[in-house]
Amino acid sequence: MARTVTTAAPTVDIRTRPWWLDLARFVLLFLVLMFVYELARDFVAPAPDATLPYAHADRVISAERALGLFVEDDLQSTVHAIPGGRFVTTWFYTVAYTAGYVCFFLWIFFRHRRHLLFLNTWFWVTNGLAVLVYRLFPLAPPRFVAGLGLEDSTKQALQLGGSLEWFQPFRNLYAAMPSMHVGQTVLYALSITWLLRSRWRWAVWLWPAMMLVTVMTTANHYWLDGVGGAICVGVALLLTTLALRRPAPWKALKAV
Repeated sequence: MARTVTTAAPTVDIRTRPWWLDLARFVLLFLVLMFVYELARDFVAPAPDATLPYAHADRVISAERALGLFVEDDLQSTVHAIPGGRFVTTWFYTVAYTAGYVCFFLWIFFRHRRHLLFLNTWFWVTNGLAVLVYRLFPLAPPRFVAGLGLEDSTKQALQLGGSLEWFQPFRNLYAAMPSMHVGQTVLYALSITWLLRSRWRWAVWLWPAMMLVTVMTTANHYWLDGVGGAICVGVALLLTTLALRRPAPWKALKAV
């Protein structure tokens, strides 16, 4: 009686898979999720004539003043008085948001890919929590509040090439709390601090510090919005750790 010989299906070793294929999938995932994120931000936006975002702005301003830390107006006038200060903060706000993501995750992809799943999940859980807060606490940014005398210094930069006009229908003007410009840089700084072993790694915290100054100087956020962004990052870190059942990130994210 002849024996039947069966062979196992060949397995694919991810180490032999072209790196550009994984990168293409990652980029595609980013584009899809960013599209969903922007749609979700627009979906939770209040009506254009809503009064709630301005009531919340009064509460935030009152809280900062009660702490003696309402500094947005003085900060903008001080930075704009510095030669080049207005230019640097305007373009840092305009460009660094997406460029920061690209630079950070390209570095993770090519140098620390075993942590890519965790970090990317953490990033998008953070953004998901932000959308929830946009719905629960719509907030008028400082540039919208009459009497503060703050100028939106990024408006002209965004209008180059008509970008502001075509994006306006998808823009939630009251998505100020939390500030994801600040929150995301906190996520990047935490990750880089864990992954690097150089004593100079702490200098990366100048990134979120500069972003916090920038969002206030451009009148897009209050400093409390930056605190809200950092809180979203912390809560998302806990949720991601529980969901992926990985070791605590400060133990798992170590340089190889």
